[in-house]
Amino acid sequence: MQKNDKIVILGITGYTGSWLAKTLTDAGYTNITGTYRNADKLAALTELLPNIHGVQADLLDSPQAVATALTGSQWVFNNSAPFTGHEQSTADFIATKIRAVNNLFKAISKAGTVQKLVQIGSAAAIDMGIADPTVTTINEDTWPDLDHMDTAYEPFINMKVREEQRVRDLANIINLPVTVIHPTNIVGPSFTPWQHDMIYAYLHGSRQLVDGPMDSVDVRDIAGLELAVMNNPQSNGTRVLGLGFTSTYRELETVVQDTLTPDQVTQLFSKLPTLISAQTALALWQPISYTAFYKDQAWRLNPKSVLKTKYPDFYQYRHTTAETTFKQAIHKMLKDFA
Repeated sequence: MQKNDKIVILGITGYTGSWLAKTLTDAGYTNITGTYRNADKLAALTELLPNIHGVQADLLDSPQAVATALTGSQWVFNNSAPFTGHEQSTADFIATKIRAVNNLFKAISKAGTVQKLVQIGSAAAIDMGIADPTVTTINEDTWPDLDHMDTAYEPFINMKVREEQRVRDLANIINLPVTVIHPTNIVGPSFTPWQHDMIYAYLHGSRQLVDGPMDSVDVRDIAGLELAVMNNPQSNGTRVLGLGFTSTYRELETVVQDTLTPDQVTQLFSKLPTLISAQTALALWQPISYTAFYKDQAWRLNPKSVLKTKYPDFYQYRHTTAETTFKQAIHKMLKDFA
């Protein structure tokens, strides 16, 4: 990428999109356009990054505006996650994702200038739905076994796999280089005051949470990884796991309790979840041990199982200490919720 090439970020006001905009800006890129839905959020983001330009557009509701945003662009990052809000069945979720991808590629084809797409997916398209619990190493060659999904367990996994497959199919048709990044749990401080991470998602509200491996990546490293693979032709056609460190949910709760006062815990999370050990959870789930859900969780909670990227040379992670990232995220939440 040249510093003055037109770069488009779909979903620029989101958690990952805003950090990507900052990362590109800090790297000296000067022609950044982003799609957004909320004008107030775009206005706030432009106060932080005055160099960016916004186009109000949505892949589902206003695909023509997306085409306008992509006009004259060379490099496209799809950090958006559009939904209608009316999805109920697995088929509904898949249909929404397919429609969004179709609209994206119509806009890319209309622009006629796009040289590469970097698409944000999810590690669920790699490390969930593992049919064989004896497998201990998972990397980018691994795909979920969709033929053995249980109905209640399948929507998100199916949705992300079908989305990626559609991206790849359409990219092949128009001969467009594409890299799909599959982040694990995205954590870390929000660049904006309105988006927060999987720490909040896991800990907010009183419920039970099964302790086990918490494979994670700092949001700032996802932005860095996106830029790195966009600039690296060797990443063309690959799916890349986003994994900066592995912690546990118990470590996360411990960091929260050590960092916050009881009143601050209540302010941010209401009440922390009750942790259940992996052994207890698997014992409770024994009556459904025949299901894909149980088999997947048995693999996930096995301390011998590991995620490992095939492409360690694509990007050097900067944020690899769970405690540091957790604390930075927590302090940013306190500031934003004050």
